[in-house]
Amino acid sequence: MSTASAGTARANNAQPGLWNRNYLFTIAVNLLVYSVHFLLMLWSTAYAMEHFGASISLAGLASGLFIVGALVARIPAGRFIDFVGRRHMFLAGSSLFFLLILAYLAAPTLAIFMVVRFVHGVSFGMTSTAASTIVAALIPLAQMGTGIGYFTLGVTIASAVGPFLAMNLTAAHAYVLGIEITAGAAFVIFLLSFLIKAPEREILPQEKADLKRVSFDRFFAVKSLAISFIALMGGVCYSTVLSFLGAYTNSIGVTGIGATCFFLCFALTSFISRPLTGYLLDHFGGNVVIYPSLLSMAVAMMIIANAASDVPMLIGALFLGFGYGTVTASCHALAVHCAPMHQVGVATSTYFVLLDFGIGVGPYTLGSFVPSFGFSIVYLAAGALALLGMGLYYLLIARYGRFTRHQMDRTAEAKAIVAQRRQHFYEEALAAGR
Repeated sequence: MSTASAGTARANNAQPGLWNRNYLFTIAVNLLVYSVHFLLMLWSTAYAMEHFGASISLAGLASGLFIVGALVARIPAGRFIDFVGRRHMFLAGSSLFFLLILAYLAAPTLAIFMVVRFVHGVSFGMTSTAASTIVAALIPLAQMGTGIGYFTLGVTIASAVGPFLAMNLTAAHAYVLGIEITAGAAFVIFLLSFLIKAPEREILPQEKADLKRVSFDRFFAVKSLAISFIALMGGVCYSTVLSFLGAYTNSIGVTGIGATCFFLCFALTSFISRPLTGYLLDHFGGNVVIYPSLLSMAVAMMIIANAASDVPMLIGALFLGFGYGTVTASCHALAVHCAPMHQVGVATSTYFVLLDFGIGVGPYTLGSFVPSFGFSIVYLAAGALALLGMGLYYLLIARYGRFTRHQMDRTAEAKAIVAQRRQHFYEEALAAGR
């Protein structure tokens, strides 16, 4: 066995198997965090309009400030999580996440309600970044694709459960019940965060000395930027559906199951695709999953743009679920794979910042063309963006062979050796300090 292979074997043997208590609890936390997130996105819009008499635009701003807060938190969270401690950030984020839910109904004005939404988004960014960093450290290198695939299933389930509950609660004007449900879920998140044993990373003395330095590469994982940018493009495509589907289906007269069951079909294929994606990623490399997923998103947008009845709309949802579910799970795993093991937190933050940015700017950029060109053209443009993503993936990544299975194995071996050397330096520094 080569030295590199032996290093990988030792690194993998040092980790427990994929299915352990910490991994399962972190999956549960991710599911609940995103369920609360999706539920409150719809709940807060309706609550702001009814309770404060806010306009649609202001209510939308109140809802969207949550994402802004998450973005503000993710960048420093990825940089400092290993210095403050993964468990500490996890506990701080989850406790703040729970306490701020209790402040929603107490907000006396729309302005204070918006502040609560923003700060709650900050707590979401801290909690979700910590959970993603912890789970990436728990997963053996050889099973990163599979492990991330199962972990992100929580987002898929939440994307169906959260909006479903929110629509029923707001239709019944049961705003207090909505807060009670989300507060209960947030309290469970807080309890689980105590039970999860987060693997911490040893900080070298030179890293502590370097902590005060401010530069781009200390807040963003440079090697993860290219694949995270592909996730951004997927986020832009998905956001056009998430934001405009209701208005679009009303405008074309598709108000039956094509509209009401759209996200259920989306969640179905997304749920099925993520474990399959992980298996393919671990055994055949990144190219096998990225190209088909981007093509599937382009096909979905073309079908949705030309839909005139329920059936085409649901078929579009199936393609979109496969495409977006695969893109996000794959790009997440590959972003972590690209970065050195001591930059797992920064790589996780980089991925989520670009994905959230794409979801945030998509409705504003492509949506500005709706008044002049209509919804169909916007969806066709989103499909063209997915095709452009395929070209960019080739130019930035595939032509260099970065995500072939052979190269990914070599990268994993190199990361294992570097991690062992860092551990050796850390132990020497401790001995010298005694």
